[in-house]
Amino acid sequence: MSETAKADTPGTGRAARVAPTLDGVSRTLLIPLLARAEAQRLWPGSAFDDAAARALAAKLAIDRAELGSDPFPMRLCLSRSLAIEEALGAFLREPIERTLVLLACGLDTLPVRLDASLDPARRARVRRWVCADLPPVMALRDQLLPASERIRHVRAALPDQLDEVAAALDETRPVFILEGVLPYLDAEQVAGCLAALGRLAPAGADLLVDGYHPALLAFSRLGNTFRRMRTRFRFAIADPRDYVEMAPRIRFRAQRNLLPPLPWHHRKRTLLPSLAAGGKPLATLAQLELTPSADQSFAEPLGVFP
Repeated sequence: MSETAKADTPGTGRAARVAPTLDGVSRTLLIPLLARAEAQRLWPGSAFDDAAARALAAKLAIDRAELGSDPFPMRLCLSRSLAIEEALGAFLREPIERTLVLLACGLDTLPVRLDASLDPARRARVRRWVCADLPPVMALRDQLLPASERIRHVRAALPDQLDEVAAALDETRPVFILEGVLPYLDAEQVAGCLAALGRLAPAGADLLVDGYHPALLAFSRLGNTFRRMRTRFRFAIADPRDYVEMAPRIRFRAQRNLLPPLPWHHRKRTLLPSLAAGGKPLATLAQLELTPSADQSFAEPLGVFP
C-alpha cells in the first residue's frame, strides 16, 4: 500500500488537499466518511451531525467518480452510526469506566462526535479510545486526526494481528466496535477475529458488530459504488444469533434493525432483498458479549437495545 500524497493547488493560497492513496478494501473508508460529512444532503432532517467529518472531508482530494452515484450505502452508514452512538451512550450509563476500541477505524470521527454528545458524567466514564487499523490507514489517520492523551492510535490487522491493541488495554471492561469490516472477511476469518478478541479480554467484553443478510449483499451490485471500488463481499449473516456458534464465549444480547429509521423512499430498493430474506432484517447492529473465561468472575451486562 502506498503513502498519502499532496494534491497540488497552485495559486489558490489554500493548503493542499491530501490525496489518499490506499489500496483494496481500505479505500472503502471514504464511503462512511463522506456519508457523515454530507448527512443533511443524504438524509434531510436527520438528527445526525458530524462537523468533524465535514472538516476532514474538506482536507481530502477525493475522486467522487470512484465512489459511484448510489446513495443507499451512505444512507445505511448513517443509520449504523446513529445506532452505534445510541448503544455506546447506553453502555456509558453504567457506573464503570470503559475502554472503547474502534477496530478497522479508518477515518471514523466517532471519538470526537460521541464526546461532543455525552453529558459530563458519561464522558468521564470513557477511560480512553483505542483506534486500530492497517499501518497505511493509521499513517493517514495520524496525519489528519492526530492521537491524543484520550485517543490512542495502534496498528492492527484482522483477524488476529492485534498485539498493539492488547498492549493498549487495561483492567477496564472494553467495548469492541466492528463497523463495516466483517463483510470483507471470510467466515473462517470472522470466527478467528471473534476468538482473538476473546483472548484479549479474559474478564469479558462487549461487542457491537454490524451484519448484513446474504440477500442484501447479493443485491448490492445493483448500485455502482462497490463495483467501481472493485471490492467483494465474502461474509454475510442471516441471523446475528449465529455469531454464538462461531467462537467460544460469545453470547447474543440484542440487535437493532438498521433499515426502519431510514425514510421509505430512501430504502425502497430493499423490497426485493426483503422478500428474498423471508422477512428477516437485512442490516443489523448486534450487541454481543464475550463472557468471562472460566477463571474470571461474571457480572450480567446491560442490554443497550430495547
